[in-house]
Order: sequence, then structure tokens, then C-alpha cells
Amino acid sequence: MAKGGLNKLRAHHKELKQADLEDSLKSVPPGEWCELTHPTSPEKYLCFINSMIDEKFSSVQVVETLSAKSLAVNPEEFLKQILGKAFKKRKLFKNYTHGSRLFYGMADGLPGLIIDHFHTNAIIQINTAGVDRYRDLIKNEVETFLSGKAYFLDNPKYREKEFLPVFQNEQIPSLVIEENGLRYNLRSEVLQKVGFYYDHRENRSQLISHMQRIQHTYKKGLDLFCYAGAWGMCALKAGLEKATFVDQGDFEIDVKGGLELNGFSDQGTFVRQDVFRFLDEAIAKGQTFDLILCDPPAFAKSYQQKDQALEGYSKLHRKVFKIAESGSLLAFSSCTHYVNHDEFQKNILEAAQKEQKKIQLIYTGIQGWDHPIKSQMDKSNYIKSYFYIME
Repeated sequence: MAKGGLNKLRAHHKELKQADLEDSLKSVPPGEWCELTHPTSPEKYLCFINSMIDEKFSSVQVVETLSAKSLAVNPEEFLKQILGKAFKKRKLFKNYTHGSRLFYGMADGLPGLIIDHFHTNAIIQINTAGVDRYRDLIKNEVETFLSGKAYFLDNPKYREKEFLPVFQNEQIPSLVIEENGLRYNLRSEVLQKVGFYYDHRENRSQLISHMQRIQHTYKKGLDLFCYAGAWGMCALKAGLEKATFVDQGDFEIDVKGGLELNGFSDQGTFVRQDVFRFLDEAIAKGQTFDLILCDPPAFAKSYQQKDQALEGYSKLHRKVFKIAESGSLLAFSSCTHYVNHDEFQKNILEAAQKEQKKIQLIYTGIQGWDHPIKSQMDKSNYIKSYFYIME
């Protein structure tokens, strides 16, 4: 390893390029596990390498710092250990036992590995070569832990970056989801990501808490980009009288099923429509709502799309303010990695100002405890949620 590579690791970077190493990677098989050393460092670094990645990009993923006295590491035993540690951590959290993110990539020690748990089933997604060579071991460990069945859900776009083969996905059954005391059944054919957005669990819990503490009866709620309807269901649980769920996806069966499962059959309707078009039509009709929940998908897939994302948020937030009644509760959320908390909050404030609305911030939120971060500056800290009361 070159001195530059050592300096990066000491600065807590976990990804290295060919230029950070002394030796060429061309002869190393993709996904090979290795130890990195430098003559001036007493530490060794456990990593896996993908020699097929262009030298301009990160081809080395460092997963563990070892002492100079460490014996050679067996990758299989290391994987079992690190999986077990992550599974044990999830058991600490009350109300996470029936469903959670069991493993969250580098935050849990293995970049490219995502595992979500749904009662006795789990969905596994692998996006790095070093992890992919042990996919059968990982599946066995998950199934042993859950005493259930695990399924692979490969994402071709993510895997092609590492030149990984795309296997035929297994037939995944409908998922049984439980979160915040509510239940959902989600059909396999409409799954997004790895099944369910557990990352906003704590923010949805806080929505219930805040609504129950505010002395106001919310009558007309709107859940935008609803997916399975988790935000709107939480609002109904907290006392909302009627909810409209809006998404351009085919989620009517799933949302109606959730309403029935949770005793809200007559309190919700699903509208399949582009959200921006729905808002434009609501504005034209003079429709208003006193509770609006806005949790869109990521607006940027790269840093280069950041300005475009902020422009999209601005248009969305201004439309929301146009249909919000005086005294309404507004929950604005984002999962866009490349837009930070300050930028997202500033975007909301500017939208309110342009629409001449006065708002009071009553809650700020980040991701759930099964999406671990070390600080708010952590790269893995991507979830943002802000609740406001509009005067």
C-alpha cells in the first residue's frame, strides 16, 4: 500500500483506488479478500478487491483494521461473526423484532450488503464482488437466524458497476410487514428497493406521537408518494378522519389491504396518479387538506443531479403549501443522499416564503435505529424529515 492509501485509511476512508496501492491489481481475481500493509504502520487492513473496476474508481473496499499480531483472517468466519453482530444489535431495539433492516452495508461492516427482514422471511441484496462470492453462506446465516426463508433480489444496475452476474431472481412471496403497531401485505410484483422503507420508522412513530399531542382534529389527510401507505396509516392510527393516498405505482390493492388489516376500511382512498399532476389538479379545483405527508423517492442518483433535485423539491413544496389549510400539519421528508439536512430545510423555508406562508418547526428526524450512523455528518445519514405547523 502506498503512503497516500495509508493516510486515507487513517482519515477513516474505506475505499481506495489503484493509485493508493504500490502493486498492480490486474492479477487479483475479482472479489478476492486480502490484507493491506505499509512498512510504517503496525496495523493491517482487511479488504476485498475488484480488479475489473476502472482504476479511476474505488476498487478496494476496506472492512476491518487488524493489529500487527493478528493471524490470517478466514473470510467465511469473519462474515459469520460480522453478520451475527449485526443481528444481535437489532435485538436491542423494542418493536424491531418482527421486521427491520438486518444489515446496512458499510455501516454494519460490509459494503454492498443489504438485508431486510419481514417476519419469518428476508430479502438479500448484494452489490459488491467481495460479498457476492459468499452469497450462499450469507443466505444460510440469515435463514438460521430467522428460522425462516431468505430470498435474493439482485439489482442489475447496482451489480453492473462491479461487473457482477445477474442471477434469475427467486419467486418472492407477498411480504407481511409490521411496523409501529400496524400491518401491511405487500405483493412481490410491486416491490421497490428491497421491499419496504423501514428507514422512516422512527419518523412515522413520531408522527403518531405529535398528532396525539396536538389539540387539533385532523379531518382531511394526504399521503403523497404513498407506496404501501405507511405514513397515512400512521396518521389514521393517530386520529386522522380521512386519508387520500397518492402514487403513480400500482398500489391500490396493497393500500386497500392495509386499510382493512388495520381497521380503517372506510377512512381511506387510493388515487393512482403522478403526484405533481395530482397537486396541480387539486390547486385548480381549490382542494385543501389539513394534514399533508410528503415522502418522495430520491430526486438525484448522483452529485451532478443535485441542483436538479433541489429544483424538483422546490416545485413540490410550493405546490404542497398551496393546498395546505391554515393550522395544517405538514411532514416533508427526503431520502436523497446528495441533498443534506441544511439544504433540504432551506428548500422548505424558501418555498414557504415564496408562497407567503408562516410555519413553525416542531420536529426534525433522521433514519431509524436499524440504519446505524455514527454522527449526522456520516455519509450513511441520508434520511431527513421535518414536521411543521402552518399558521
